[in-house]
Amino acid sequence: MDAQRSRQPAAPRIEFRARSDVGRVRARNEDSLQVREASGWAVLADGMGGYRGGDVASRIAVEAVMRRLEQEAAGRPLAGTELVGQVLHAAVRDANDEIRRESQRVRELAGMGSTVVATVFLPGHVVSVHVGDSRLYRLRSGALQQLTRDHTMLQDLVDGGIMSAEEAADSHFRGLLTRGLGVAAAVVPDVSVHAMQIGDLFLLCSDGLTDMLDDATIQAGLVAATGSGDALTITADRFVEQANARGGRDNISLILAHVVG
Repeated sequence: MDAQRSRQPAAPRIEFRARSDVGRVRARNEDSLQVREASGWAVLADGMGGYRGGDVASRIAVEAVMRRLEQEAAGRPLAGTELVGQVLHAAVRDANDEIRRESQRVRELAGMGSTVVATVFLPGHVVSVHVGDSRLYRLRSGALQQLTRDHTMLQDLVDGGIMSAEEAADSHFRGLLTRGLGVAAAVVPDVSVHAMQIGDLFLLCSDGLTDMLDDATIQAGLVAATGSGDALTITADRFVEQANARGGRDNISLILAHVVG
């Protein structure tokens, strides 16, 4: 057993910063997030619908994903991108089922749902899963890349060539989801594997951030976050401040994950 462990690649060292803010308009925060720094796990969810339904749905989503990861990690090492992808896929199904059960049990919660984006960091790779329009970005060598595709009506129109990305950015229908947790009996999550190297900076976020800040602003903030000292903390706080300064129309949630070793 010791020999097997010695042959396993060293786990990456990730520094996380997480922030969640109610914004300037909403009465309560319907986003939820959790981080397990020692394990390299991060989950973020953006809830919606029903009397207090949004915050309940997002909390259920985050807890269900973390619970599945903890259960699987207790029985075997979460090693290999294929295994982790299967676990994340199952975790999202768990979240969907739990949200639907609770919405059926409590009348006031009928119709609630949530987005979700989650990551597991492995040696050389990060495995992600998402449903809805919460996003994952990667900054590498100063270049920003969106690693998730929004599950929205507008994204479908852009992909089909019916609308330009610029037109979609100005549309009032950006929040119309084509997939979400709790919406239907079955959910189809997108699971992806992305290359990772020391120095990469990842951002998980709700649309409360991306609706307020364009990619150029996000890129500039992430570049600043790779500096020395408290740069990561300063950037996390600054993103919330910027989103609120530009209207703060929705809850603002984000997780920064910097690969430092």
